[in-house]
Amino acid sequence: MPWLKSGAMLGVLVLCSATGGAYLSHRYRDGEWEQREAEFQRQLQGHLTAREKEIEALNTQLGTARSRLVSQDALEKKYTAQLTSKDAEFEKLRREHGLALKSLSRSVFELDQRGETGTEVARAMEPSLPEPVITYAFSDKQKRVRLSDPNIWVQGDETLELKQFFRVKGTVTQQLDGSLMAERIQLVEVSAEGEGKYRELMEAQLVDADFTYSNAPEMGPPPRSVTWGPEWMATVGSSFRSERPLRLGAAVSVVRLGAVGLAGGFSSDFDSLQGSGGDALVTYSPSHKGRPLGVALGGGVHLPLAGAQRVRPNLTLNFTVY
Repeated sequence: MPWLKSGAMLGVLVLCSATGGAYLSHRYRDGEWEQREAEFQRQLQGHLTAREKEIEALNTQLGTARSRLVSQDALEKKYTAQLTSKDAEFEKLRREHGLALKSLSRSVFELDQRGETGTEVARAMEPSLPEPVITYAFSDKQKRVRLSDPNIWVQGDETLELKQFFRVKGTVTQQLDGSLMAERIQLVEVSAEGEGKYRELMEAQLVDADFTYSNAPEMGPPPRSVTWGPEWMATVGSSFRSERPLRLGAAVSVVRLGAVGLAGGFSSDFDSLQGSGGDALVTYSPSHKGRPLGVALGGGVHLPLAGAQRVRPNLTLNFTVY
């Protein structure tokens, strides 16, 4: 039949286009990932441009830390080397919940303060001794510094109490076209004003800071557990006890759970109505190192439009159409 021959040519054309599109798409995506990996390796080895060196430089005026990009193994070793007994509970929590180590930071600040408009009290007591005992106490307006001296003539009995509140603000930025990251950290002394509100008093000056991190390029977007929505595929299928060994067609995946999905479609051997019909498939989409390969293996049933046997087992190879 002429329409069947034309349909066969059209089916072959669709299949070739789908296969070529899938190849080019993956070729482009693989090339893009390989470029990001090459940039990561260059920066990891310390071969930086002048602008990139500015990202890694310590800038105390802006509050940015001295940054360093390392591998994940090197980051883990540095973290392990600085663990102390005080970190045991946190390390237990990290391992129980499977928390991945991303970065380490260390900062030193300088905070110069001056207490003004405080309250001071000095009292002269009448002792039995010839010299009077003079007590002294001072408290600043925010009640953060308290100095008391029961006897100013005696050294070593003074008491200095500090009660301060600090707000720590941290910002981590990432390079858009590379793997470099930078951390900005600020330490600000605040005064509690009640109802969860705080008034800023003074910002400490950053003296020294280190920010060590690992930021290798991802292989691809993290897979979602359940994916809804159409994903079009060109299919090559075959059923047992069929006159023609292969059928060409198209299918659409309606839902995926990880690599497994459900799809429906239509295929034909372009020879008869008995060799044409609908397909109901369970698909499996393999991947390599986190990257989908653009093909799926399908199994299910084929429902011919005509013929005595209305349901046939069906095996397909599906090519994702981008």
